[in-house]
Amino acid sequence: MKERILADLDARIARHANGDPSGVLDEQALALVTELTRSGEPDAGSLVRVAALHLCRYEALPREHGGADLRLAQALYTNLHTVDPRLVPPKVREFFGLASPHDSGVALMREYERTGRLDDLDRAISLFRQEVLEHRTESLHSLRKALKLRSELGRSTH
Repeated sequence: MKERILADLDARIARHANGDPSGVLDEQALALVTELTRSGEPDAGSLVRVAALHLCRYEALPREHGGADLRLAQALYTNLHTVDPRLVPPKVREFFGLASPHDSGVALMREYERTGRLDDLDRAISLFRQEVLEHRTESLHSLRKALKLRSELGRSTH
């Protein structure tokens, strides 16, 4: 059931991207979101689709009618970004002024240096690794720095 709902949302979002906003604007689109929330605890993939639907609705509606959809999309994308910046597409991050995964990793490294919380350093390393896999050279430098911090921590605890 959940897979059917997500596939339907994906199709509506794709149609909007191809110039047909009817699928994101009809009442059934919002009914799908309600049905999705009734299907259990939402996962990141579901939330990404709901956020995208609301952003598409904002884009398709006249500005004076799209405010609620914009606020919902921004709230969802901001929460997703907090969990993992990679869940938010680059254009959406730019639109809402959210940090790139690299910048989020740098902020997490600084937080680790300030608080010593190892989970911040581990999350930074994870973000940098993913960015390096996507061929981002500035992240390679940051990954080296984060791994050096992590290895120094390992030496100081033994």
